[in-house]
Amino acid sequence: MYFSPPRKSSTCFSKSGNPLTEYDTVDEAQSSADYERERIGCDFAPYQCPKCGKFHLKPREFFVQKLTTRCSCSDVNGNAKDAYPTRAEAEKMAGIRAKAGVHLSVYECPEENGWHLTSHPF
Repeated sequence: MYFSPPRKSSTCFSKSGNPLTEYDTVDEAQSSADYERERIGCDFAPYQCPKCGKFHLKPREFFVQKLTTRCSCSDVNGNAKDAYPTRAEAEKMAGIRAKAGVHLSVYECPEENGWHLTSHPF
């Protein structure tokens, strides 16, 4: 199976400001993830970017599944809240954020659309 060479994104960037590598299909992204696991031993997970629609890779330890369906829940700034399909996925994200010094609580969406995070303690 032939895959085109990966390209650097013109719209999506890492936290350090470097362009992310983008892939047209999940198969291309998974193939690259498999190659990197063999090459350097790092386990990556492909995900479809909500911003550009392409696929990027993220270290599996930081990968958390989010729901694509939206509810009307919003944060203090009026932005739509991310929703996670299970409590475990939401707790994993809370744990990732805690390592960065941001402490969040997990609660079930009142519209039954998964689980959300909040800075308000429960």
